[in-house]
Order: sequence, then structure tokens, then C-alpha cells
Amino acid sequence: MKPGPLFYIQRDENVAGPYDLVQMAGLLRRKIITAETMTRRDGEDAWKAFSWQPQFSIAREMSPDAISSRTAELDEEAMAAKSGPIMLPSRETLQKLGGLVFGALLAGAGSYLIARLDTTTGYGLLIGGIAAVVVAHCLILARVLDEDYLTLGAMFFIPGYDLFYFVTNIWAYFTLFCVKYIGLAIAIGAALVLHLGTA
Repeated sequence: MKPGPLFYIQRDENVAGPYDLVQMAGLLRRKIITAETMTRRDGEDAWKAFSWQPQFSIAREMSPDAISSRTAELDEEAMAAKSGPIMLPSRETLQKLGGLVFGALLAGAGSYLIARLDTTTGYGLLIGGIAAVVVAHCLILARVLDEDYLTLGAMFFIPGYDLFYFVTNIWAYFTLFCVKYIGLAIAIGAALVLHLGTA
């Protein structure tokens, strides 16, 4: 029997793989990849979105009980990864996280200065910042609720798993984190002025 095609995937400027179709279905099911993830079949040079691969519809409908023919290889790779060097974040990841921190600090400082000039605007910034935090947090929770029951149970009952979950899925939530923490910085900047003004 002819083995099925193997795929490489692009993640954060890194290439991972190869994965067989059963593994690709599992990655798709766990939302590690999406239909838009750039993929390349083993032996080919062209990168294309997974949804453009002929096997995408098969992977999308594949049963969770399907067994990969590469299970033994995966186990060996996992053991090698455990004994190998610690993976560090990519430069792009550090740049984006640094940009988020810098943007939040800048937004907080701007909010502080604007609130000092006009108290009414300060109250508007405070309310707007809190609203951004609440809306972003609700959207984060709504997206988390799309996960399977095992992931949700682990997040609620295993200490620290929620941090692990968000770190491993940071790009799925990055925009919402930006809104949440920049809104929080704006609210804090305005609140400092309003608190000092009433003290």
C-alpha cells in the first residue's frame, strides 16, 4: 500500500514536519493549524494554504480515532526533544511581545497626560479603557470555550495549565491581548490622575 503524502507547515517563520494526513487532521482539530496555515507537500517546492491542498477535505472530516502510521517516529522525536536543547522564542515573537509592552506603556503615559489636562476627558479614557478590558476578556473567554472538555478541565483544575495554554496559543489570542492590556494601561493612566486629583 502506497503511503500517504507528508506535509511541512510554517509556524512563526519556522518549518515543522513532516506530518502525515492523520497528524495534520489532529493539528487541525486542536486548532494548532488552520485552513490558512501555509503547507508544503514533501517533495514539492510550492507553499500553499492547507485549504488549497487536495487532502484538506479528507483531513477536516477525519475521525479522531484514526491512527497515524508515524506514531513510532513521533515517540522518538518527542524523546529527542526532551533531551535536546531548550527552545527559545523566535526574534519575531520577542519583537511582537516587546511592541505590546511598549505600546501599553505609551498608551498609559498618554492617557495620564491627557487626563491631567482635562478631567472630563480623563473620565472618558477611564471608562473607555475599562470597557476595552471587559470586552476583550469576554472575547478571550468565548474563544477558550470553543476548546474541548479536556482542555477546559485542565485549565480549571491543573494549576498553571492556563498559562501554558495561552503561551502555546499566543498568536490565536494576540490581538485580544493587545486590546485588553492597552485598554488596562489607558484606564490605569487616567485613574492615577483622577485619584490624585480627588486625594
